[in-house]
Amino acid sequence: MTDLPTLLWPHLRVELTQYLAELTADDPKALWQEARQLGLVSGIDQVFHFFFDDHDFDRSAVGYSLVSKAEVQSIEAVKLALEAILDLVGDAGDDDFVCHPLWGEVRRAAAVASDRLNDGDDVR
Repeated sequence: MTDLPTLLWPHLRVELTQYLAELTADDPKALWQEARQLGLVSGIDQVFHFFFDDHDFDRSAVGYSLVSKAEVQSIEAVKLALEAILDLVGDAGDDDFVCHPLWGEVRRAAAVASDRLNDGDDVR
């Protein structure tokens, strides 16, 4: 990764990349289960809290945890993919999300967002 411009919340960017890594994993349920065994709170509920309740990742995040409008758009795509499943399954568990046919869209969007956050072209 290229040196990022000074961000006010670089720790949030690190956390964001960790969540994106979970969403692109072949089996995020295994990762979430490992985290739970270590006493951490993990799973699809935490993903939703992170992306929807705790942070907006909109244009106001540029300069704080994101460096460009392209990054904002890539995170928005992840959120839209997650919402698409939520609209169909409601407040359901990890299996209901990860095993849903639309989960592939979540993984693709998260991979694009992850690449975008690691793309030196965004850093100016």
